[in-house]
Amino acid sequence: MSDLLEIKGIGKSMEAKLFHEGITSISELVETFPSRYESRRIQKLIEAKLQEEITLSGIAKSEASVYYIRRKLTKLTFEFGIDSTVFKVSIFNREFMKASISVGKELVITGKFINDFRNFTASDIVTKPKYIEGIVPIYRTDTMSSKQFHKLIMAALSLNKNRLSENLPLFLLERQELVNRVELFDFVHQPHDEKEVLSAQERVKYEELLNFALRIAALKKLNSRIVKKQKNYDIGKVRAFIDGLPFELTKDQKEATNEIFRDFKSKNPMNRLLQGDVGSGKTICAVIAALAVVTAGQQVAYMAPTEILAHQHFQTFCKYLSQIGVQIEYLSGSVIEKARKDIYSRLEQGNIDIIIGTHALIQEDLAFRDLGFIVIDEQHRFGVKQRQFLRKKGITPDVLFMSATPIPRTLAITLFGDLDISSIHTIPAGRKAVLTKIVGYDDLDSVFVKTIEEIQSGHQAYFTLPLIVESEASSLISVEEFLPLVREKLGRDIKIEMLHGKLNAKEKTEILEAFYKNEVNVLVATTVVEVGMNVPNATVMTVLNASRFGLSQLHQLRGRVGRDNVQAYCFYVVDDPLRDRGKLEVLERTVDGFEISETDLEQRGPGEVFGEEQTGIPKFRMANIVTDKELLEQALNDAKDVLAGHDELSIKLVNRTFALIDAYNLD
Repeated sequence: MSDLLEIKGIGKSMEAKLFHEGITSISELVETFPSRYESRRIQKLIEAKLQEEITLSGIAKSEASVYYIRRKLTKLTFEFGIDSTVFKVSIFNREFMKASISVGKELVITGKFINDFRNFTASDIVTKPKYIEGIVPIYRTDTMSSKQFHKLIMAALSLNKNRLSENLPLFLLERQELVNRVELFDFVHQPHDEKEVLSAQERVKYEELLNFALRIAALKKLNSRIVKKQKNYDIGKVRAFIDGLPFELTKDQKEATNEIFRDFKSKNPMNRLLQGDVGSGKTICAVIAALAVVTAGQQVAYMAPTEILAHQHFQTFCKYLSQIGVQIEYLSGSVIEKARKDIYSRLEQGNIDIIIGTHALIQEDLAFRDLGFIVIDEQHRFGVKQRQFLRKKGITPDVLFMSATPIPRTLAITLFGDLDISSIHTIPAGRKAVLTKIVGYDDLDSVFVKTIEEIQSGHQAYFTLPLIVESEASSLISVEEFLPLVREKLGRDIKIEMLHGKLNAKEKTEILEAFYKNEVNVLVATTVVEVGMNVPNATVMTVLNASRFGLSQLHQLRGRVGRDNVQAYCFYVVDDPLRDRGKLEVLERTVDGFEISETDLEQRGPGEVFGEEQTGIPKFRMANIVTDKELLEQALNDAKDVLAGHDELSIKLVNRTFALIDAYNLD
């Protein structure tokens, strides 16, 4: 039975609402922290800076007008005055406020001056009497208001204080100058000033990062005990293959390949991440490594997240290795049963050297004669358990993870403490940077004009959208909704096809083959084109509702063009360029995937960028491993002392870490 009913104001109905929020006890209620704090203070106009949020008080100088931009997107605007200064205020999807904004009405607006001080984009507008100043905790809840939720927490806190025992060793509290656990909850839920908020945040962040650091340290300790059979590959055959390539490997490719080969000779299994930007040449490193393993008499499994990407890699491996006698096969869910059984049989007998496929490689009845090397491409798209399952099909096989969503080396080592990191920064010579522009939805005609120009020059184009079909619950644009507009704007002579995940395998294959052959000029698609599409003739990528995607994903989509030595173009279409430019401007400024990924991590955190389940990174309530990097480094050092500690709380933390290790194993 839940103890929530002990709290005044919680009956059966409210208990059910809290259950919906994932809260089943008093302790879970008080440990539900605010998603953010609002420091509500009316500021002076002189304090305003471009791109920085500010709250201002003034008077409506005009009636409000509402403009229809597109389905489910409106903009309300009016003139706003502070003393003798008058500027225009805009806010999206608040048409219901039109009647309440009248000339002379005192209002408090919160938002930003984006490009100049004549136009203000508001995130909130309230009448002056309803605005309350002070520090207010804001909770993210579905079933009740933040204010009502806070009231319940304060009632629970008064009951629960005697039950709050310390869980960090005293030497850490003193070393890091942290508040104790009782003070923590007071500061979190009812801060009197910003200093208390900062003290509470510091304690919460440190505790989260320490738990993460303990998992990394414990996992590293466990993995160091695993021993494997060293690979005796034929270096002569490998060197002959490299010498016969129609291009020379870049310095980064050579270094990454050498690091992989040193791992092959190590007594411990390879656990390496090869990361590099779109088009940097990671695949050829994997081809060389796979060849070495085959010459050592072992098999290779290469797993990719989509059929498009897996089939592309299959073609690449065949291109390079089939002519020298390496047996390569492709396996996905669309392979017919008879062919699949034949593949299973030949794989188990050792008559297939390299198998390339999708999740089909982790089917229970698929077995290898001697699996010695696994490559997992776009590794963050696979769950922890999926990666573990494939690894168990061999006896301590070497594993290479590959990712085109790069992060800075020092951060990667911090994040994935049990992984070695290889990075490829350079891209093949002669490639031109993709010219990138953020445009408003109302300026879409200019994008169509450029697309027509490129198609008339013999090139191809993509339009990428977030939805397949129109949804009443969403204001996002769908493929089916946008397709008629593309056909109208581009004209009858241009061949256009629609591509998305709900098409069957045969339909997708036919459309893709036609696009590869330039029998289709334009693909209107979902993000199924994000990885695996390698059409050098495509020179225009347009992404609709671009602000709804992460920066790394937008950069991946841009990577579908500019894959040859001709100039390519990318347009990110947003509803309001003034509002969205701040988030996306790094994409206009640079094509450096490492810089873009770091910015993406700063904006969203690794859980959002890579996925909570896929990385094994826990979902932090307050910590951010990018912006709190220094605190994480302190936690990593302190974790060593906790692992070696003999006090009661250190032992308790270590025991809990080893009990949870399977849930966060990055293997």
